[in-house]
Amino acid sequence: MITNGILLVFQGIINILLSPLSLISITVDFLMSFTLVQQFLQVVAYLFPWSNITPLIIIVIALFVFRIIMSIIKLILDFIPFE
Repeated sequence: MITNGILLVFQGIINILLSPLSLISITVDFLMSFTLVQQFLQVVAYLFPWSNITPLIIIVIALFVFRIIMSIIKLILDFIPFE
């Protein structure tokens, strides 16, 4: 409860300090930059042999997902009290 109150005070101070920034509106024209991104992706797709790299990318992603799932399972089992 004490930490919650301290965080609420900090949140109020930050909200007051950042409230003038809510008037600023930043817009980005994605249609102008889309052709540049599209051309870059075409060059990358042309240079790299995707048929050879795709299995490696899938294996790396699968290993990361497996490690994340195992970490979550371990975290949950550490919180469950076994007597």
